[in-house]
Amino acid sequence: MEKRSFEDVEKELLTHLSAANLPKDHLAGISRSIAASYNSGLQIVDWWVFGIPAFEKLVIQAQLPIIETKALQGLVQNEAFKAIEIHRKGIPRPDFFQLQLTVERTATLDRQSHPRPPGQNKKNP
Repeated sequence: MEKRSFEDVEKELLTHLSAANLPKDHLAGISRSIAASYNSGLQIVDWWVFGIPAFEKLVIQAQLPIIETKALQGLVQNEAFKAIEIHRKGIPRPDFFQLQLTVERTATLDRQSHPRPPGQNKKNP
C-alpha cells in the first residue's frame, strides 16, 4: 500500500467532507487535524453526514495504532470535535484504537455560515 502525503490526504478529506456543508475555515481545521494524524497511522474507515441538505452532524470512524498516543492527543485537543469515542481493539492485547469523531452544527457555526444583516444584532428599544 502506497503512503500518501499530508497534502494529498488533506485534499481528499476536503473533497469528501465538503458534503457536510460546513464553513470552509471550519472544514479546513477538521481536515488538517485528521490529515496530521494520518501521518501517524490514522486510517479513516467510514464517515456519515447526517441532515442533508440541512447539516446536523458529521461522524467519522477511524482506526489509529495504539502506540500513536501523540496523534490521539492532537485529535482530543481539537475543539471542532463535539464528541470523541475511543475504544481499544485487539486480541489478546489491544493494538489499535477505534475512534468515532463527531462534528455537530453549533450556534457559532450557524453565525459563521449565516451571519445576521447589520442592525439585527442589536435589541430594539
